[in-house]
Amino acid sequence: MSSTDQPNLPRFQQVQRIFAEHIKHPNLCTKPVGVGDRHMAVYRDLFFKNIMGFISGAFPVLADILGEQRWRQLGREFFSQHSNSSPLFLEISREFLTFLQHEYQPISQDPEYILELAHYEWLELYVDVTTETHLCPAGYHYSNNHAEGLIENSFIVLSAVVEGNLYSYPVHQVSVDNIQVAEQTTALIVYRDDRDVTKNQNNANSKVKFAETNPFTLQLISLLKSDTKQASQTQQTPWRGNELVNAVLLQAGLADNEAAYRGGIDTLQLWLSMGIIRIIEANS
Repeated sequence: MSSTDQPNLPRFQQVQRIFAEHIKHPNLCTKPVGVGDRHMAVYRDLFFKNIMGFISGAFPVLADILGEQRWRQLGREFFSQHSNSSPLFLEISREFLTFLQHEYQPISQDPEYILELAHYEWLELYVDVTTETHLCPAGYHYSNNHAEGLIENSFIVLSAVVEGNLYSYPVHQVSVDNIQVAEQTTALIVYRDDRDVTKNQNNANSKVKFAETNPFTLQLISLLKSDTKQASQTQQTPWRGNELVNAVLLQAGLADNEAAYRGGIDTLQLWLSMGIIRIIEANS
């Protein structure tokens, strides 16, 4: 809706709306009366460059594979067409992802995996900056005992931030030197390893990492993630390693399959060494 459609607005708000509309649509909307084009050009350039700086920093691989011209075109479409639901700078990357999911119109030279690559890059940023972390359940504490074989009968929870997702392309392998990747179901875990900073609650030294897994073991993350939240909020007893694996096997119709069971336990042991999960013990 144009500011001219709302004549009852105070004059300063009308000017603000005209200013904003011109910044977003300089070829369609006139600038405020009395403001020189040289001054408006400064604002047009400043606002657009700021937005491009944010999304280029959040989606560096996507920017590289699309090339400068197409990337700027996509940035301009986002800047002029998308209505942000949040005024926060840290939410710009999420807003750009929303734009790609609902408003983006692909052209023939765009790779088919653009949306998936953008989601993966956004997920890396989200895991790095989010403060919505998994907590150690009440009545328990983290254990530093990682002895081989202990995982099977121990209580386990996710590390501070763990996200898993299933993609149709190996988006973690895409680069400017590897643009033409074949379609391939790819299960990825993106997580923040906070083991060294748990005590001071400062994630400055934590690292965002990823691990490739498979759709089956990704279910371990899904089940453990919901249980970790539930355990921390309701003080319900967390999963033991063997219970978790058996629950996933039951869902898959593989109950009593020893080979699948051992594979699940081995996966948990690997994740423990990588910092994806933690062993916890009940307080004395």
